[in-house]
Amino acid sequence: MFQVSQQLRDIAQKVMDWALPIEREQVAVFYAGLENLDLAYAFAAECAVRGIEVLVRSQGDYISDARLLEAPIETFAGFPKIPQALIDVADWFIYMNGSRFDNSIYQRSELKERLVEIQNISKWNACKLQQLCLEKKTHLVGFLDPCLQQAQALGKSFEETRRLFLASLDIDYEKLTELGQRLIAIMERGGEIHVKCPRGTDLTLRADGRSWINDDGKSSVIPYLHNLPVGEVFVAPLETSAFGVVYPRDLPGDTTTGFRLEFNGEEKAKVSAERMFELAKPRLESATGNPYSIAEFAIGTNPCGNMLLATEKAYGTCHVALGENTWLGGSNESSLHWDFLIDKPTVTINKKPILKNGKFII
Repeated sequence: MFQVSQQLRDIAQKVMDWALPIEREQVAVFYAGLENLDLAYAFAAECAVRGIEVLVRSQGDYISDARLLEAPIETFAGFPKIPQALIDVADWFIYMNGSRFDNSIYQRSELKERLVEIQNISKWNACKLQQLCLEKKTHLVGFLDPCLQQAQALGKSFEETRRLFLASLDIDYEKLTELGQRLIAIMERGGEIHVKCPRGTDLTLRADGRSWINDDGKSSVIPYLHNLPVGEVFVAPLETSAFGVVYPRDLPGDTTTGFRLEFNGEEKAKVSAERMFELAKPRLESATGNPYSIAEFAIGTNPCGNMLLATEKAYGTCHVALGENTWLGGSNESSLHWDFLIDKPTVTINKKPILKNGKFII
């Protein structure tokens, strides 16, 4: 019999009290996989007892893999109707990363040609989901629950990995708020931000006059766009201020690896990768507006966030993004917003150190 532990219910209650402001009589849709279905049920049950109407939709890897392997290529050109219908009815669409548990199918060399063909014809991806939610004024929550590849990268069992992830939800939210406030007090003074990391990142940028935002879960800091776990301080940099290179960290399950971003002020950023760039290229080329502008700079503040789990929320990391940033307070419009994580960064502002090799020194 399917069961949900009291621990998961307790965590769901805490998160909803602090970081997931769904209101009574709203509709919440959870899109989950099989391995994390009990987590989705815990949150859905907590919604239900608060007078929130809920639906949990689950689709295991078997169905997704069958379509990927066997469906005619032309079927991928269609715009899926089910997500559209769910977004139409939902006030909140909670998309769990663990809705796909095993991403190893994307690494099969014999599928490379088919995957590239699918990517070139496909009209549905994470950016389209985000756009649709913004158009419909449906809150989109990226729930960063773990998959098999994250556990393998950590060298732990999936059960151990999920315990680490749950710890990033079950945190002291007041301390998270306080750290974010201290960071903002320093960063909002303005000046040159310099980012370096052992992988070779060497980037300067500025955000003078732009508002820094503390994503601590207390309020909806960006209309309709959210992440769980919470924990970052971010800003929209001045779009022509970035100079230098970024060598982001590959993450578990990535099909395109070895990215390199090069910024040169007013010029469009140059984006390349060592492996399978042909899978990522259509995402850039199909984007509207300018997907080659710097969009965001952020510092992760979640105290329990492991980089291979909480990605950009992880304590002492930072990230930059390409593309859309109007909803961050910037001026660049694009259908794409793409984050790139920087591991063990050293960050200074006006030569004042903020992070050194991923450790806060404020």
